[in-house]
Amino acid sequence: MSKIISVKNLRKTFKDQVQVLKDISFDVEKGEVLGIIGPSGSGKSTILRCISQLEEVSGGTIEICGQTLVKDGIYTDKKQRHEITLKSGLVFQNFNLFPHYSVLRNVTEPQIQVLKRKKDEAKKTAMELLERMGLADKANNYPCELSGGQQQRVSIARALALKPEVLLFDEPTSALDPELTGEILAVIKELAQEKMSMVVVTHEMAFARDISSQIIFMDGGVIVEQGKPEDVINNPQAERTKAFLSRFNK
Repeated sequence: MSKIISVKNLRKTFKDQVQVLKDISFDVEKGEVLGIIGPSGSGKSTILRCISQLEEVSGGTIEICGQTLVKDGIYTDKKQRHEITLKSGLVFQNFNLFPHYSVLRNVTEPQIQVLKRKKDEAKKTAMELLERMGLADKANNYPCELSGGQQQRVSIARALALKPEVLLFDEPTSALDPELTGEILAVIKELAQEKMSMVVVTHEMAFARDISSQIIFMDGGVIVEQGKPEDVINNPQAERTKAFLSRFNK
């Protein structure tokens, strides 16, 4: 198997000198799903933001699909940074759709702007993905006319339209009502069955256990425990992991 993501000694300190990531290291193999769990403020989302270049690292190395984005805190050149960015797609917890664009345009426009696809090709790809998400009939609607679950499915379609090598999910169900959570988890499970490489930050413990190839439990900017989901979630070794998981029904 080949590594799709390799993170070594990743560190992130914000301007107020708060160190949110302290020496984080992990690998994700092609076709694997890495689940990241832990309390709020533990640094989970910051890892995704560093991989997708929404945050600059303070130190450490990130490689994506064998290409070095940043080595020992020093970034590669601008052109290569852009190329590497396209290899990952980030699905936000709050959807981040353009409110003044139709559903169809939300999925076509990034293809035209980022991949320089022709409009007809972008539209064809968008409609295929909306069909897959069960939203073909909503193509001409606007985000405000959709439920939260439908909006999140549009954002997943938008990410997939750019043909990333790995998908990053940042708490994909946290903004949803409980009854809408299941439809998003079903979409992600389907992607996992298709061997889509993914990193999923989630507070859904049963889902994390079912979908993940490996689990990381974080707290205070460090990896406290890491391993197979049945070990970390069903049989945690660290006291901090045990305390965190005791609040969830297994």
